[in-house]
Amino acid sequence: MPRLVPSLLSAALAGLLALAVATGELWLVAVGVLVVQVLVATAPAHGAGERPRPTTFVPVVAGSVVATAVAWDPQLLRGTDGTVATEDALISAGVFSGVMLGSAVVVFAGLVGQMLRRDGRQDLVRAVAATVLVGVVATSAAGWVAASGESASIDVVAMAAAALSVALLVWSVPGDRVLLGSGAVTAGALTGVLVSATVEGTGTWVLGLAVGGAAAGCALLGQVLGRAWSVGALPGPQTWAFPAAVSVALVGPAVHVGASLAVLTV
Repeated sequence: MPRLVPSLLSAALAGLLALAVATGELWLVAVGVLVVQVLVATAPAHGAGERPRPTTFVPVVAGSVVATAVAWDPQLLRGTDGTVATEDALISAGVFSGVMLGSAVVVFAGLVGQMLRRDGRQDLVRAVAATVLVGVVATSAAGWVAASGESASIDVVAMAAAALSVALLVWSVPGDRVLLGSGAVTAGALTGVLVSATVEGTGTWVLGLAVGGAAAGCALLGQVLGRAWSVGALPGPQTWAFPAAVSVALVGPAVHVGASLAVLTV
């Protein structure tokens, strides 16, 4: 069952993030997200049979730090004292704007890294595209931090983490991929409904269905993309850690949107 190990690791990472959110310590959530982002940054050289390149790892980590920092402290988006930006900006909860800033850092640092190469710059376009794609995926994980700043974060994160875990466990079973994929998303959505019925206050079955289904779908997409990316890479931990981290990272936007919608239902 080659899909079981990445699925279990994804479930473990999501569970740790859920526990971090439950503690109420935002910095702890940020640390957990950074761990996920570093694992994403270890993406094997796509189809080249090579180990991860610094020209990808360093820009992705740099952009991830920026995205996570903004999600952790949205006040960083405010302008200089006395400017219109400072007077108009009223940011009290997590935002997803850091992903744009983080992605910009990834692009800039990636281009600088390519200019510093001394190996003839083979596959230049492919290398830059790979860095940007991995960077966007990694920065998306900041959605977990942004969601944890909302008042309904504990309920929504619990829904997403549980749905992700159940969906990936179903997906890891051998069999027809189409049927298992449909069953996994359905199981994730039902898990979200079940969690919404057990939490107090925020959870409604509609919200649980939406968050659970979205988390399950994004998690499956991460597994598929991560495994496809790792084809042809040298055997090593990154061939199972990378797909696992991609799944958790891609669920970040779904968690953020779910937490934002939950606030409206209170």
